[in-house]
Amino acid sequence: MKRSFLSLFTILFALIVTASSWAALGDVAIFSEGTGWISQADADVQRQIVFDNLKGVVSAVGDVVWATDAEIGPWAEARIDDGVADIMIIFGWFPTTLYTPGNVQEDDSIAELFLFGGNIILNCADYAFYVTEGGGANGENGLKTIMNINADMWGGGTAIVPTADGERYTPSLEAFTSDRPFKAPQIVDPWEVEVKFGDDGADFFDPGIVKLTENSGRIGICMQEPGNGGLARGQVLIEMIDFISQQVDISTAVEVEGKVATTWANIKDAR
Repeated sequence: MKRSFLSLFTILFALIVTASSWAALGDVAIFSEGTGWISQADADVQRQIVFDNLKGVVSAVGDVVWATDAEIGPWAEARIDDGVADIMIIFGWFPTTLYTPGNVQEDDSIAELFLFGGNIILNCADYAFYVTEGGGANGENGLKTIMNINADMWGGGTAIVPTADGERYTPSLEAFTSDRPFKAPQIVDPWEVEVKFGDDGADFFDPGIVKLTENSGRIGICMQEPGNGGLARGQVLIEMIDFISQQVDISTAVEVEGKVATTWANIKDAR
């Protein structure tokens, strides 16, 4: 009986530890005031698709808002450590209120704190975190500095087709050419590849999501290709968020508390 109690206690402890890294989906902010490799008009069309349809598909998300550069930094800062996985969608131009142009914030930028606090950034069109005020002021070091790993997105002309996961989770995705894909071998601790929705049959992938190993922080990319505003980015973004909502680390507080309470009741009964 004592061994059984200890075993159940171990299960409860593991559950509590796991639960501490769980997060419900939070709010969503969509930024298209600045864009890269997509016109603002085309980005606004995709923004409207997400704004009008996201909650109808993923009811778990909170408020869905548009945000300017001046607004999105304070929006993110207020949600760094709010216990839910908030989501930011951008279109290839990285807001200055999240990250000072030129990589002068090696640590503790709002963008980095937002991600490492368990939140999510989804980027479309241009190289993630590269373009900002002043053009390519962040360059490839924007991604490296924010992720704290030596990853790049050089991969012009990469022919992408949907993977099995893409066909299942992002049915709106069709074959296209990505010029700035993620490269799977470069995604190392504290990051891991969570899902490839499209790839080149090998290591280059887009769309896809990379995830922090310790919490719900994620970076997703969605069709990083120039000059093609007709790609179904808005619908694929919705499908990517729907995928995230189904993952084991995205849960509601009620579910977590219920599981812990039930397990603890079982332990007491076993005694």
